[in-house]
Amino acid sequence: MNHRRAWPVLLTALALTLLSGLLLPGPASAEGTSSESTVYTNIVTGGDGPRTPDIISTSANNAVVAWREGLRPGNRDMGYIRYSYTTDGGAHWSRPATLAQETSEYAWHYVILYQAGSDLFAFLGRTPIADPTESDGINHNGVPINGTFVKRSTDEGHTWQDHPATFPSIGNLVFAGRPVKLESGLHAIPYWATQRENGVLVSSDLKSWTKRGTVDGGPQFTAGEPQLTFAQSDSAGEDELFMVARAENAQAVTSTSPDGGRTWSDFALDANVPSHNSKVYFTKDSNGRYLAIYNTATDRKVLNYKVRSPGAAWGAGRFFADGPAVTSGDGAGWDVYAMADEYAPGKFFVVWEHDTSAIKVNKLDISSG
Repeated sequence: MNHRRAWPVLLTALALTLLSGLLLPGPASAEGTSSESTVYTNIVTGGDGPRTPDIISTSANNAVVAWREGLRPGNRDMGYIRYSYTTDGGAHWSRPATLAQETSEYAWHYVILYQAGSDLFAFLGRTPIADPTESDGINHNGVPINGTFVKRSTDEGHTWQDHPATFPSIGNLVFAGRPVKLESGLHAIPYWATQRENGVLVSSDLKSWTKRGTVDGGPQFTAGEPQLTFAQSDSAGEDELFMVARAENAQAVTSTSPDGGRTWSDFALDANVPSHNSKVYFTKDSNGRYLAIYNTATDRKVLNYKVRSPGAAWGAGRFFADGPAVTSGDGAGWDVYAMADEYAPGKFFVVWEHDTSAIKVNKLDISSG
């Protein structure tokens, strides 16, 4: 990703932003949303900026957001991991703190958050700074991923400590979707890896993780960034899982497991779930409704959402976000990489990256369908 953030451009953008606030109407209001806020902004980074956020909420007032922030000029998909929290429903956010620091040896590729009981966990993928396969010997794209680490918080994400964990040896192991807890008590996390391998790891203690099952068809559809939830057809004692993955297609690909992730149907395009070669956030809420948050086109400028109630057809897509470009470059004007967490039945905190220069949050209410 190439950001052209020279000072004349930044001054012009600032002037336009001020004029927009004074003279122009604000962004279109998204149906079912309230309380949009900006968690963090950085328009002068030399890397690819604040990106790929995640969010966990412990109540309607308390939530924590974590994101990757690229600072090295010319690099993408690697950087620091930072976080910020709110105690007033998103009206204000704490000053960002560092969850995982980039060093002269290592940077970080991703962060995914998870709540188990009263504790929060952050899964982190590490990448080396040095890359002997590059002409200058420097890693510029966040791969290979050569280590997976976990942090734990016991105070709603305000502070974090190391949490020792072991993972199977899988090339370029990436977590991009939220874990779920199976009826057996196992925690299951979706992953993708080298050669577009998509599957699930499981753990009984959030320390020792083992590989359970994989989905065929990943290379065929260039599938990745899988999301995991329970199927609407799931009944007590079954642990029927549903996986949704990004694809190089207008539609996402989906797969179903009848046995808690041991076996999976082959990936197939799903006409009801858009992808446009970008990550789709997908979950089932506590009322049994599916929620998908997705980009409407390959330019990644508009986020929509749609809902499917149990036993019903998918509802129409509804507008969620489309903010103005502030920077210039590959990510200008993007609204992309949404993640969400349910704080009350059918009510979510949603986080996404805007313009590769800001992390934004809004509340979304689908409780009425």
